[in-house]
Amino acid sequence: MKVAYIDRQNVKISVENKTLKIDGQKVPLRLIDVAVLATSTDFSTKDILKITKEGVSILLVSSLGNETALIHSTKSKNAELKLSQYKASFKALEIAKYFIKRKITTHAEQLEKHGIFIDAQDKLEKIDDTKSLEGLLGIEGSFSKAYFEKYFTLFPKKLHLGKRSKRPPQDPVNAALSFFYTMVYNLITVRLIYFGFEPAIGYLHKPFRSHYALSSDFMELFRADINEFVFYLFVEKKILENSD
Repeated sequence: MKVAYIDRQNVKISVENKTLKIDGQKVPLRLIDVAVLATSTDFSTKDILKITKEGVSILLVSSLGNETALIHSTKSKNAELKLSQYKASFKALEIAKYFIKRKITTHAEQLEKHGIFIDAQDKLEKIDDTKSLEGLLGIEGSFSKAYFEKYFTLFPKKLHLGKRSKRPPQDPVNAALSFFYTMVYNLITVRLIYFGFEPAIGYLHKPFRSHYALSSDFMELFRADINEFVFYLFVEKKILENSD
């Protein structure tokens, strides 16, 4: 997925000859799948239509990434795909097992890069034996708890409280994790809609209010990479602790 992330304040954006112009800098629209706007800007309806006509979606996000709006083409996409997605609900447990197996495997591999080992094989075997979604979620929850206990040891103690916290996150590491989880979740949603999927219909996660269950399903495939990226940001001092 090719993403143009624009967060420069009061930036001037326009479209000319299938090219996105950002304060004079030019990016061909063919090189963009999603334009993420995390800034205040004047953007004409004419230019928005030019962008969506080229198959580029526009994701508007707040500075914290917790409020979003999506602009994309209204052309109908893949009715047959949606029907297949609904039919696949009869195999929801099998599909859910795939997502959890990939999550456990990738998370174990991410820790191994840093010389930290976690027993993934036992969890994978239990997944094969489970007969219900509730049982599967129990395995996932147990693994996630053990994973984060080890993951946070990668960081200085002053940056975290030693456990995953949300709504709101309680420390710098958790804040970074929540921000990037939310951003990737929104990008996944954009692309699912673009290709014609119904993002509210998932297999592992259940829809709730405005929650996109299928987006959360696919998020499980990317969480380990996000976790590694957050570690990189701190270890390379791309994110610095606020001393105030």
